Amino acid sequence: MKKQYLKKLYKRFLKLEKKYFFIDIKKHSTSLKGIKLSHSLLNQFFENFYKPTFFSFLQRVKFIVFCDNVFDFIKKTSTEDWKLWPYLKFLKEERIIKIKKDGRVVVSNSGILDLLPRPQKEKEIKQKIEKALGKKINSKEPTINFFKNYFKYSIKSQWDQMPISQISSVFLVKKILDYLPLYEKFLFVGDDDFISVILGIVDPKIKCTVVDSDEDLLQKIKILKEEFNLLIETKKVDVRKKKVLKGEFVGFLTNPIYTTSGVEKFVKYGVSHLGKNGGVVFLEVGDESIGNRFLFLQEFFTKQNLIVREVVLEKIFYPYIELYKEDEEIKMRMKEMVDEKVLMKSPKLSASLWVFEYLPFKPKKINFTLPMYAYL
Repeated sequence: MKKQYLKKLYKRFLKLEKKYFFIDIKKHSTSLKGIKLSHSLLNQFFENFYKPTFFSFLQRVKFIVFCDNVFDFIKKTSTEDWKLWPYLKFLKEERIIKIKKDGRVVVSNSGILDLLPRPQKEKEIKQKIEKALGKKINSKEPTINFFKNYFKYSIKSQWDQMPISQISSVFLVKKILDYLPLYEKFLFVGDDDFISVILGIVDPKIKCTVVDSDEDLLQKIKILKEEFNLLIETKKVDVRKKKVLKGEFVGFLTNPIYTTSGVEKFVKYGVSHLGKNGGVVFLEVGDESIGNRFLFLQEFFTKQNLIVREVVLEKIFYPYIELYKEDEEIKMRMKEMVDEKVLMKSPKLSASLWVFEYLPFKPKKINFTLPMYAYL
């Protein structure tokens, strides 16, 4: 079973999805009673607002085939049973799944499971990391400490490097596996947290490309690639010079400099590697020096065709570190109020994780006025 099979599935699903979109809007939408909607107009609504991308389709199929109960789909996608039903009907007709009366799913065509990265719980991810590295995860230690036995690595302030906590890396890997639509190339725009390595340890079938300006970092990732037999490529790239790699990617993760300019340059570079199938974007960003300029960033995300699917707080943080000389000043100020031992065990900085869906086309606004309660 290959990607071509999934592409054919997608095309067949679009026919069914579109068919029932027209039927349900015309026959069952009480909020549209009395409103004249031509076939052409409804087609515009479907093509611009409701037609899923190939990767979005795969994500939703993945939610169903790996779910405990089909109704988990509704919570995962922030939709309703009307959106769930076409997927269930289609997957059942294609003999991919059987649905038990209690909502449980039985996968009839197990070949599809080999193409879709399986979501994993944080407990399972932790166990795999600890087994591979031979050490327990410590929420107060940085990710770089995972690899002390393999090399010495110095954090470089000139690259604005600051490692996240080990437990934060577990959360990031979980989120990537939740959303990743296919076993195709995933891009890391910078990776001084070594998430590409941790992700590969947890699921060795995932293919990654890491771009970074730090040759030393790339060399260390190569060492770990060989040690754990991972599918990772590394390339020295300065994102400001816009050197685009060959091929398309299913998505990317970036943890850029926490400035508006830094976020824009890193995200724009990543987006340039996404193609007509769509994509998933993971952005770690903290409010270190952005403030109300997040409004400008939100505008930037829209221009990049990025739809916000999730924003998660509290899960990504940085263990205490003194990276810059000015950190001595804030340490002195904080010590006037809290004990130094407490300070050293507390987070230095936190970030939120933004998850986006990349839309490979620009939806057009439709000049047709609908009442507020018209669900179309």
